Amino acid sequence: MRWVTFCRVFFFLESSMAALINLYVLIAVWKRRIDKNAKTYRIGISVTCVSAIALSLLQCYTITIHQIHDNVYTLVQLGPTGWMSEGSREACTIATQSFIFLMWEWIPASCILQYLALCRQHYSSTRRLLIAYSYCLLCICICSPFSSTFINEKAWAPYVEDAVRLVQGIEADESAFGYAATTNIVAENNNRTIWPFVFVAIASYVWSYGAFIVTTVLIFRALRTDGVMLTKKTLAMQRRFWKMLVLQGFVPLLVCGFPFTLFIWNIITGTSMDRSTIIMTWGIFAVPTVQGLVSLSFVHRMKRKTDSEQSSSSHR
Repeated sequence: MRWVTFCRVFFFLESSMAALINLYVLIAVWKRRIDKNAKTYRIGISVTCVSAIALSLLQCYTITIHQIHDNVYTLVQLGPTGWMSEGSREACTIATQSFIFLMWEWIPASCILQYLALCRQHYSSTRRLLIAYSYCLLCICICSPFSSTFINEKAWAPYVEDAVRLVQGIEADESAFGYAATTNIVAENNNRTIWPFVFVAIASYVWSYGAFIVTTVLIFRALRTDGVMLTKKTLAMQRRFWKMLVLQGFVPLLVCGFPFTLFIWNIITGTSMDRSTIIMTWGIFAVPTVQGLVSLSFVHRMKRKTDSEQSSSSHR
């Protein structure tokens, strides 16, 4: 099997599975059998699932892989995007990067929602949503413009295409679409470098995980005190949801840890990873699958608990 064909099949299957898992979770979490008053976890899981589905479907079509060659960091589109205009392909590249950022930028919202549900019960649902998602939307608005870092200048595009053909083994009669940035200042690319993108990515990590750590600690303390006035059933559900949030929050770090370590090492040493860069691609696009499985486990536990309670009440 050709390398390009392998990549197309593998990443299509990976993203398809992620989309299906998250779609199933999205449907299951809104079924009547789950406690309809538990808006905290419903909304948080739903937003994460919708974002994961959008990223996975986009990846199923564009099949974007990463390539690091000669200090040039390239997003290569192996999907059937040849019929699209150049502007549309560029839009897909920007959207892919933006959705990847969302994997960790949405993380604080669910934590903030749960904290407000526990400690600010007098707040209306609308007020809680505004507080929780305003923080995330601020991060998104600041970071999203930097997703265009990889859009090529016309004079830079031929070099990127040649590098893609060389590394990926794409024949001359086949289309090759790549969008790249480099650590060096290149006149052909309007002297743009990848460094602003890297710094913003790191900043978004710090903002997101800073809020995540603070809120999870506050939630943990709240769940261990007597000041939270909740029924035993709701309190148990909130504890399970907190555990799910912790798992979902650290999934991007655990899954992407090794690939991003390679990425940082490459920046420091300036070595080329070439085809080995797909380790990064696998790690990044595996996150929606793992996050979906974590949510699925939580939803199934809630279903089993609700079903058992309904069964017990019917036998009385």
